[in-house]
Amino acid sequence: MAKRNRRRFLQSIAAAPLGVACAESAQAQEISSPLAGQVDELAELVNLRYGKYLTDGDMPEIKRGIERMLRNAETIGKVKITNANEPDFMFHPFGD
Repeated sequence: MAKRNRRRFLQSIAAAPLGVACAESAQAQEISSPLAGQVDELAELVNLRYGKYLTDGDMPEIKRGIERMLRNAETIGKVKITNANEPDFMFHPFGD
């Protein structure tokens, strides 16, 4: 075991806030993008299919759009409906 002295103790105290800040920023990145894996996979599919039509600056915007659509789908999925729920309007193609 390493000998403890005042210098090592003071160095560890000085470095402690840096470790906490790094852990908090890493945790914030994980929390802010729980869909990152799905976004990357779908963006890769877009790139494989339409890559020849895309420029380098298009991918960040495409990824933001994919993430927005995934979040919207998640929100819509949280709404509970049953078979007793009627649609907002009825479509009558031949005009009753």
